[in-house]
Amino acid sequence: MSKQTTAEYIMRMRGRYRAMLTKHARGRLLDEFCATTQLERKHAIKVLRSLHVPLRKAGRKPVYAGAATVLRQLWLLFASKLLHPVLASYVASYAKHRGGLQAQTKALLLHMSPSTMDRLLREHRVRTSLWRGHGGGPLAAMKRRVPVRSERWEGRGPRWFEADTVAHGGGSMAGSFAYSLTFTETDSQWTELRAAWNRGGHGIMLRVQEIEHTLPFAIKGVNTDNGPEFLHGHLLAYFKERPVVIQQSRSRPYHKNDNAHVEQKSGSHVRALLGHDRFDDPACTDSLNELLTLHSCWTNLFRPCVQLVSKVKTSHRYLKKYDHPRTPAQRVLDHYGVPVEVHVRVTALLKRYDCYTLKLRVQTKLQHFFRRFVHTGTSEQFSPGAGPGPSALRGQDRDRHQDNGVSSVSSSRLSRPARDPPPWCHHYDATSSVSPCRFGVVSITYPWAHGAACGPDRRKTVNYR
Repeated sequence: MSKQTTAEYIMRMRGRYRAMLTKHARGRLLDEFCATTQLERKHAIKVLRSLHVPLRKAGRKPVYAGAATVLRQLWLLFASKLLHPVLASYVASYAKHRGGLQAQTKALLLHMSPSTMDRLLREHRVRTSLWRGHGGGPLAAMKRRVPVRSERWEGRGPRWFEADTVAHGGGSMAGSFAYSLTFTETDSQWTELRAAWNRGGHGIMLRVQEIEHTLPFAIKGVNTDNGPEFLHGHLLAYFKERPVVIQQSRSRPYHKNDNAHVEQKSGSHVRALLGHDRFDDPACTDSLNELLTLHSCWTNLFRPCVQLVSKVKTSHRYLKKYDHPRTPAQRVLDHYGVPVEVHVRVTALLKRYDCYTLKLRVQTKLQHFFRRFVHTGTSEQFSPGAGPGPSALRGQDRDRHQDNGVSSVSSSRLSRPARDPPPWCHHYDATSSVSPCRFGVVSITYPWAHGAACGPDRRKTVNYR
């Protein structure tokens, strides 16, 4: 109802209210009056008992109503405390540009305080996209659609995954480069790796679809971080538009330990394999994806891992206990709740691949990948079973170690500082000695040479898991 219609209705109902003689009759009239005007009951009683209708809104009269429009046109999208000292010059320029300004409006503008400016501009700031309270954008809308995980998934059996991406930008996020997508199952530690160019939503969805077709069991739930590579419409629709919906959740912002399993695998499976080099060639994506797919097969079938059983704090340190080392495939087969068809698929994979042959294929693809996309300007020659891998060749001396069977880089790269080669890049040597260690760790002692202080007879021991 309009204000005039409301005032007429109140005057008529006020007369009827006074004419009622009993409390029950006034109560029925109050019910009708509250249902029509949507007023609270106590306030409706005060209105009907009043002798007159208020002619204006309660409170102070608006003082700066005429100057508010001009102030919005003069606002420069920064704080009012910064605008106030220079407002006089802007008012004079505005009056000159518009052909004049009323004296009263000009006086009101110059009389305003910074707090008054903030109050008059509050509504306009909320509607302006450049203001920081504009609503958060599409990523905030996706966060409202994906719930935060409120419970742990350990002990539920296979099919519950955590996902994360690893940037291969070489320490810089500028430009475009390749990313690694990591999917880790929280119970068996089954981990699948794939490569994608940048973090586009459609490309990540295609890799997730590829991972789902490779897994020996179906996915029940996926927990991710709050990055835009996972919170987008393509992945949400892929998880929901199916007969059996996949539960998608996200971790708390700035709590990386909510995805502790996949964060650990990003270091032990991705960084330990590829290091921190930059892969900024779009043609490397397919080769990197083939390498990561093959490496995932080897780690899931033949690489043992341990799981934390208990963690107790004793005085100033933590005492951690781990279970017996087993491969992810063995953990899947030993789980009592796994269906028969999953047993058949995992067993078929174990019969199809050989541990040593598969590892050699991974190392060969790794060397070919680094030779083609990372060390493109070098003339090194690789031979299976001799010498370190591609990233370990930086800073080595050609003449000093040629007799040891270790290939080196060209003289243009000899000025780079030497560093220890990462464990993933070393091959078995004819003079290597292998000894078993605790928790399934193999200690390999092999001759290598790196840096100016190392000679051909230098030996070093590295523990492999």
